[in-house]
Amino acid sequence: LEYEQNRDMSSRILELEASLSALEKDLKRVQDREAAAKLAAEKATEEVNQLKEEVKEWKSKSEDCEKEIQEWKKKASAATTNISKLNRLIHSKEAQIDQLNVQKQEILEKCELEQIDLPIIPDPMDTDSSVPGPHFDFDELSRALKDTRHSDRGKIEVEFKQNTDALVSEIERTAPNLKALDQYEALVEKERAVTEEFEAVRKEEREKTQRFNEVKQKRYQLFMDAFNHISGNIDKIYKQLTKSNTHPLGGTAYLNLENDDDPFLHGIKYTAMPPTKRFRDMEQLSGGEKTVAALALLFSIHSYKPSPFFILDEVDAALDNLNVAKVAGFIRSRSCEGARTSLDADGGSGFQSIVISLKDTFYDKAEALVGVYRDSDRSCSRTLTFDLTKYRES
Repeated sequence: LEYEQNRDMSSRILELEASLSALEKDLKRVQDREAAAKLAAEKATEEVNQLKEEVKEWKSKSEDCEKEIQEWKKKASAATTNISKLNRLIHSKEAQIDQLNVQKQEILEKCELEQIDLPIIPDPMDTDSSVPGPHFDFDELSRALKDTRHSDRGKIEVEFKQNTDALVSEIERTAPNLKALDQYEALVEKERAVTEEFEAVRKEEREKTQRFNEVKQKRYQLFMDAFNHISGNIDKIYKQLTKSNTHPLGGTAYLNLENDDDPFLHGIKYTAMPPTKRFRDMEQLSGGEKTVAALALLFSIHSYKPSPFFILDEVDAALDNLNVAKVAGFIRSRSCEGARTSLDADGGSGFQSIVISLKDTFYDKAEALVGVYRDSDRSCSRTLTFDLTKYRES
């Protein structure tokens, strides 16, 4: 029995030793894996720190790039403003050139009627009648004419009339006529009658000219008052309709007279430049851009002579959602509710408006909705009204 117990004990010891050896091997494998995991963790930590440094570096570079972008945006905005000023100056100079050409043509026609010789240079090779105006060589004029000032014109006209009268008298003296006295008396009587008629007509002409000039000056003053007011407000209103978070300055719009001295002889040039767009004619703008420009002009005219309210029929048809929201917000801000707290700070006053629209982004800014539908039972149209002020967010 003791032998069997010792044999079982020995067998048990061998099993435990084998199990211990296996456990030691497992422990060694776990320790190796733990060491490998620590090494991998240290390597991963180093990589994370390196990536953090790279992120920090790229973030710094991104901030520098953003600053540079903002600087270029400011430069681009300044350049756009400068281009607008230069374009207005060009249009003004072109209008002045056209006006001077008209004055020049009038002087040439008057000289032709009065048979006044001009120092024109003949060009035998010139067969094109479309060439604008002749060429002059003022070197052919005498020294006296070159030195003549414009202020001496009245004196020269008096001297010319005196010379003409002297020549007429000389002709009468050199050609005696027995019936000269009778003819002279008849001519004097005729001259008196013609002079009286001429003076009466001239007096009437002066009165009518004076009345005409008064009406013309009043018309000019009324027009310029309206034009100056509208041209002074159109850029502000256009900027409000086109500005956004990405383009806080908005676009540029201005009006130019083609003839500053007599604006009724020529037209008015309307120029609108949307944000980030270069200068181009109005005909080259898109439908939505033309709509925004037309609304800016409409609101500018309204600011001069306000009307009780507007009726706008689907003015948002050619606009995208962003521009629809801008226009709707502008009309909402200029409504009478907003005008009671602050009259239009940028020109013009508040107004009410009746808008026909199919876009919810437009009519959800309204104070009330009116819907029209067909009543099939009664064969007529009926309306529904809905007060939105009850649901307006405070």
